Amino acid sequence: MHRSSPSLRICPRTARLQRALLGLGGVWLALALVLAWLDREGRWIDPGRETVVLVKLWIFWAVWAVIPWCGAALLGLRQPAGRSAPRLAWLGALALVAYSGLVEPRLLTVREHRLPLSPSVQAQPLRLALVADVHAGLFMRGWQIERLVDRLNALDVDAVVVAGDWTYEPPRDLHVLLAPFARLRHPVWGVLGNHDTGAPGPPLAAALRQALQGHGVQLLEGQRLLFRGWEVLGLGDLWGGDSRGDVARLLPPGTPTVPRLVLAHQPDTAALLPAGSARLVLSGHTHGGQIMLPWITRHWVLPGMSAQGWFEGLNTTPAGPLFVTAGVGTIGLPARLAVVPRIDVLRIE
Repeated sequence: MHRSSPSLRICPRTARLQRALLGLGGVWLALALVLAWLDREGRWIDPGRETVVLVKLWIFWAVWAVIPWCGAALLGLRQPAGRSAPRLAWLGALALVAYSGLVEPRLLTVREHRLPLSPSVQAQPLRLALVADVHAGLFMRGWQIERLVDRLNALDVDAVVVAGDWTYEPPRDLHVLLAPFARLRHPVWGVLGNHDTGAPGPPLAAALRQALQGHGVQLLEGQRLLFRGWEVLGLGDLWGGDSRGDVARLLPPGTPTVPRLVLAHQPDTAALLPAGSARLVLSGHTHGGQIMLPWITRHWVLPGMSAQGWFEGLNTTPAGPLFVTAGVGTIGLPARLAVVPRIDVLRIE
């Protein structure tokens, strides 16, 4: 009678453990729906989008199921059939989901940039920490905001600049959600983004302004200030604010007499500025693509973020240099891939 080789036998204990891990993942998927339902309560949600928010929250909680499933797939490698191309592809897909959903969104990095802009004799060099797209709420939770503030406080900078999109379908109590920003030891300047002004998103702009100002954040939309010989001004969001009106009021044609720093959420706002009107424009909005897939992100996703092609990093515009940060939060899916969340420290000299 033919007997199978020991190398081809499937260990019953391993098989049982595999089934248990697969079952655990399935149970977690069901439990994730309950967690999502509870998590949805008490949020700023546009009427009619309750189901969409529930699905997003289910994905946020359900992604943890890939951990036991990865374990089951790894155990399968001990079996000859487990090393087939389809099973290896399945393991690779699970690993990719685990990394992009559970690891990279939680990696907060700091990247320094030297910008030799030669401000003027009167203006001092600046060190700014640029942050954008925090998207506190649906996927970015309180502990991550606390960690962001801790990282910012550890930096040797003159000011923190937040280029909009503070929220993403957040809890109703914005004052509590954003309380960590009150601990920042640097001056904080900011503007609101499209998700803060209902474009898209719930109508929370007034409550958000009140909460941020209550925590010491100086909102600069339609306003200017002087700081170490620089003129710093902010513009409303291109979709949800009055960016054109702000440009008309604050940026008359002609070369400014002092170096000007312009803060605007969307990079395409720079196309509205008069030529040569800014020594530097700062923005976010694009997330750097957030999930960088070959060809797809560059040609299908990013053009919707900036029609001008100003996607990330330092760009040249008629108004002046434009720096676009990839931001720290996520929207749509609670995932990032090859676009690690980051704080950009700009050394303007």
